Parts: sequence; structure tokens; C-alpha cells
Amino acid sequence: MLLHYCTWPEVEVRLRRDTGIIVPIGSTEQHGPNGLIGTDALCAEVVAKGVGEAADALVAPTISVGMAQHHLGFTGSITLRPSTLIAVVRDTVQSLARQGFTRVYFINGHGGNVATMSAAFSEVYADSSLDGGRRNAPNLRCRLMN
Repeated sequence: MLLHYCTWPEVEVRLRRDTGIIVPIGSTEQHGPNGLIGTDALCAEVVAKGVGEAADALVAPTISVGMAQHHLGFTGSITLRPSTLIAVVRDTVQSLARQGFTRVYFINGHGGNVATMSAAFSEVYADSSLDGGRRNAPNLRCRLMN
């Protein structure tokens, strides 16, 4: 089920039985002269939808721009700074956590995102452990699968 096709009351009902969500993440960059610029985001989205259907899991909208500085020489490529991608992932996870999601499973279509995603998860966990006395091992968990 796609999050952006749900109403907020439908999401509330779903959260009563399942607090996990899948977030596809990719990149917008060249893939040779014949490959689609959106390949990495499109692949992550298709895989996430398939996993969501198989697992009866909610799937968030795709984060379609990632770390692609090394592709900027090719027309149409778009990139984020590492700090920007960290902020996007952090804000996404914290928004979902505020609503009651505790397991955020990212399906990644672009190898250039891996290190920055790991840093983003560290920021999320630091926020959670430093928020005024909560236990050091927060209930919120993030995972990245390529």
C-alpha cells in the first residue's frame, strides 16, 4: 500500500497493527547515452512496491535525488550535498517517528547514497538518545538495503 494513496485515518488504523514503513531512495543521474536519468530512483521504487505488496507493508514516496556529485558532468543529473541528504533522511524519519512509525526500512537504488545514509541514521539515533533522558537504545530503528 502506498502511503501517498492513503488518507490519514487509514494510516492511523494501519499503525495500530504495524509500525514499519518502506522508503525507496535513489538518484537522478546519467546512465550512459541510452539509460534513463531516473533509473536508480525508479528501480528502488519498483522494488519497494514489490516488497510492500509481498510483506503487506506501507511504502512511502520515493526520495528520488541523492548523492551524485560525480555525475554532474552529464546533463540532467541532480545531486544533494551530503549534509542536505542527511537532513532529508533525518527529517523523513523523524516525521514518520512522530506519527508512530518505529521501523523505517530504506530500499536504496544508488551506491553513492550508502555512506551518507549511514551518517543520517547516526544523526537520527543521536537525536533520539540525547532528547532529554530517554534510554540509550531508542525504539526507533532504521535499516538500509541496496
